[in-house]
Amino acid sequence: MLIDALNDRRAKCSIGICEHQKANSSMNFDDLPHPTKRRNVVIVNDREIPRRHFLLAAAGVFVLFGGAFSGIVWASWSDAQENSRGDEEVSALVALARRRGWTYRARVAGGADRYEGAAPFPDVSSGLSVWDCVEGRHRGRTVRCFEYRDVRTVQSAGPGRSLTKTSYYAVFSVTAANTVRGSVLRAADADGPLRFDGGELITWTKGRLREEDVLPKLDYLCNVLDRASDSR
Repeated sequence: MLIDALNDRRAKCSIGICEHQKANSSMNFDDLPHPTKRRNVVIVNDREIPRRHFLLAAAGVFVLFGGAFSGIVWASWSDAQENSRGDEEVSALVALARRRGWTYRARVAGGADRYEGAAPFPDVSSGLSVWDCVEGRHRGRTVRCFEYRDVRTVQSAGPGRSLTKTSYYAVFSVTAANTVRGSVLRAADADGPLRFDGGELITWTKGRLREEDVLPKLDYLCNVLDRASDSR
């Protein structure tokens, strides 16, 4: 009888264990997320984010950084285009001077010193050169145009080394009597900056000096002076 009682007790324990395991197994399967639900969310830092929202945010970040990068590339390309000039463009300046009986000098040391103290030149200069200097007579006046190069240190590249940036300006001048100074300011339009300097009326543009700009800019200055003379 003792043996039968022990066997009966063992059978009941086995049944209990099996029922307990079955219950646990059923609970675990119920707690698992549905496969479709898991495909529709993204886990980020233990947080569930709807996949659609995550993809929209990722696309927005891509567009934002892509646009910024494109803007930097475009600015760099535009700056490079503005500051670049080939040998054929310099040859065109030389040919223009030859056709009109003007003089051309590739570089004039100290040529910018006379204009110091006002834009686009420095406040004080000594021996500051100009490049591609063209001089002659146009519409009964002495004219001059050249390229001014403003070279500045923008960053240190280590001991004894530095990085520089060059800004280019095309400058145009026509001789003018100081007696028309006030009339010139009244007759000027918005085609460019103007200033009197040592008996010259000058204007300038940012960028390289190019042959196609020479006559239009000199004509602009002469037209301003003609209107000033007519208004006196």
